[in-house]
Amino acid sequence: MVAISPRVACAVLGWLGAVAVAAAFAWWAVLFPSVVANTGLTFGEAVPCVASNSQLCELETALCGARHLFGITSYSPTLFWCGAALLSASLLAGSVLPQAKQ
Repeated sequence: MVAISPRVACAVLGWLGAVAVAAAFAWWAVLFPSVVANTGLTFGEAVPCVASNSQLCELETALCGARHLFGITSYSPTLFWCGAALLSASLLAGSVLPQAKQ
C-alpha cells in the first residue's frame, strides 16, 4: 500500500478546488454574456451570479431566450462553492500540519 504524504493530499485538494472554481467561472462565462446581451441585466449585476442563485439571476436566465454555446441554458453556483470548500480545506489543513524540520 502506498502512503500519501499529508502535504501532497493538501496540494491535491487545492488543485481540485482551483479546477472546480475555474470550471464554474468558465460555465458562467459561457452562459451569462448572452444573458447580459439579451436581457436588461448589466454585467455588474451578472457577476454575483457566479456564487449566488438569486431570483434575479434565475429570472434573467429564464427570460433570455437566446441560444447558448453547447446548448447550456442554466447555471448553478454549486460547483463554485464546492471548489471554494476544497480550496479552504486545503489551506486549513496545510496551516495546521506540522512544518517540516530543516
